Amino acid sequence: MESRIKGVGSFREKLYRKDYIKDWIISEDIKENQELIAKKLPDLIGFRITCFFWQDEKIIYNWLKSYYKVNNFKEIELNFNGNQMQKNGHQIYKLSGMYKQTICFEIQIKSIMHNMWGEVEHKTIYKNRNYDANISSKKAITEGIFNILQASDKQLLSIFKEKYEEKQLLQALFYERTKQFVYDKCKTDILAKHYSAYFNLFTRSEDLEVMKQYVAYSLLEQEFSRKEVELNDLNSAICELKIRIKKEFREYNLKCLFYISEIILMIDEFEAFLTYLSKYLIEQSGYGVVDEEEFEGEDVFDEDTFEESDDYQESILVLLNQKIGGRKCE
Repeated sequence: MESRIKGVGSFREKLYRKDYIKDWIISEDIKENQELIAKKLPDLIGFRITCFFWQDEKIIYNWLKSYYKVNNFKEIELNFNGNQMQKNGHQIYKLSGMYKQTICFEIQIKSIMHNMWGEVEHKTIYKNRNYDANISSKKAITEGIFNILQASDKQLLSIFKEKYEEKQLLQALFYERTKQFVYDKCKTDILAKHYSAYFNLFTRSEDLEVMKQYVAYSLLEQEFSRKEVELNDLNSAICELKIRIKKEFREYNLKCLFYISEIILMIDEFEAFLTYLSKYLIEQSGYGVVDEEEFEGEDVFDEDTFEESDDYQESILVLLNQKIGGRKCE
């Protein structure tokens, strides 16, 4: 919300332009003239409600109209029947009012872009004090800019209104709260692909729950206790897969995953992370599991992919590459 009282120069110009001096009964008494101006000048006091988007102008205007009809104001009169078209041919949502039958005011409702464009147009086109032989060209340019801004407004609105799933919001918050730590470790702020790889890979419900807990503690500025991981129950399949992952994938990509993981998991060494990753992949793929019980949450890999494959390790590595990239032979 903004407000202003009409300036002396603008007031003087309007007196002549609107012929108020001839229409009003001017007195020799200064106070009577002041009261006359307050009562007759429609925009002596101006209020502007600034909103984000163009479509909000009409919404707010109608809200005010409905609110005024329901509430019986005793000291304020509002008029919603005024001219809604500007000199440039564009609609404007505004209303006039009077306070205690003595002071006039006007309320305008404009979006941020509409307001910015209007200020520039008003000062360069309609309030330009000097003759400008190029005025037609300037009008055409400002009109073109108006159309561009309206299109941009619609695009921004669509982005603003886009609904995100809880999972996407959680991942975005986790990134925001951890990126500085990972940046310090990786020595680069180009982290998007590494976080995407991490989110593509660790998709179990328990993985998301740990992230959710971290974000909650972080927002509350409380200390977070990292989740303990079990790395004792190992077998030859896990060890063999770890060797292949270490040999066939770029170390930098794997270390970036490690740096993100160590924020929420009690894993402090890169080798331990590779062991955890290998164990995780085999468990999620269904190999090395004694029973056929399904895993909770969303499986990282589709079990059907492995049915016709003799080399299950190769199948895991192919799908791992699809999830995180960075395989040396690609």
